[in-house]
Amino acid sequence: MTDLRPTIETPRLRLRPFALSDAPRVQQLAGHPDVAATTAYVPHPYPDGAAEEWIGEHAENYQRGYAVQFAIVLKTTDELIGCIDLVDISKVHRKAELGYWIGVPYWRHGYCSEAASALVAYGFEQLHLNKITARHMTANPASGRVMRNAQLKHEGTLRQEFYKGNRYFDIEVYGVLREDFQRR
Repeated sequence: MTDLRPTIETPRLRLRPFALSDAPRVQQLAGHPDVAATTAYVPHPYPDGAAEEWIGEHAENYQRGYAVQFAIVLKTTDELIGCIDLVDISKVHRKAELGYWIGVPYWRHGYCSEAASALVAYGFEQLHLNKITARHMTANPASGRVMRNAQLKHEGTLRQEFYKGNRYFDIEVYGVLREDFQRR
């Protein structure tokens, strides 16, 4: 079966499908304690075999229309630096949720904002979505800046929405509508 998953180019980045050969790098970057501490679903320590299992689900997720996951790589070096995706894609409601993580050595370079802006555009222009949402732990304000840079607006706070590491976390919810995206 031919893999029809897209690749997206930005000025500095290439968003491409993950390959199984990316698994060691995913485990290395996502397994950093600071990445796990700033994301709701990335575990620490990152279990052996988990990256391979996760990557192995991507093609089917895309083919079924449930999700599209991208490796974020630097154009100049082809170095994998993180992940960005649209998940929980609903064809009925024409919406999806944006998610991402970036390896610690690549924080504060604008890479995540660049990738997020490109994926929001892809969601509206290629997937014909009406709304894209995103959520971040209140304890991770940098993620909120990424969302605002990608034109998402704060929609509210979900108190004690997520339980991780023996404590509850508040979650900030952001969203952007197709009409807002088209106006910019």
